[in-house]
Amino acid sequence: MTFRELTKLTGDFLRVLGDAQKHRSAKSGWVGDEFEWVIYEREVMHRAINAVCLQRGRPLVTIKEVRRVEGMAVGHVDYSQKYAFYCAQLASE
Repeated sequence: MTFRELTKLTGDFLRVLGDAQKHRSAKSGWVGDEFEWVIYEREVMHRAINAVCLQRGRPLVTIKEVRRVEGMAVGHVDYSQKYAFYCAQLASE
């Protein structure tokens, strides 16, 4: 994948994540030890990554892999951008 393609895919994932984040206030309950919105956003990104993987004939990623890259972004001021970038990397590996 070229830098240009990775940049575009990061932007696409950033938009997907931003749309999912709009639902945070409606998903404020807890599921186990996580907020509903955290689980929802992770699942949205998982579906988005795998849609790209299917289009490109790449192996599907697991929710565990998405959780790993999500964790790499947590705590950063640019969380959404990092998360989207790491998801783009997952889809292109």
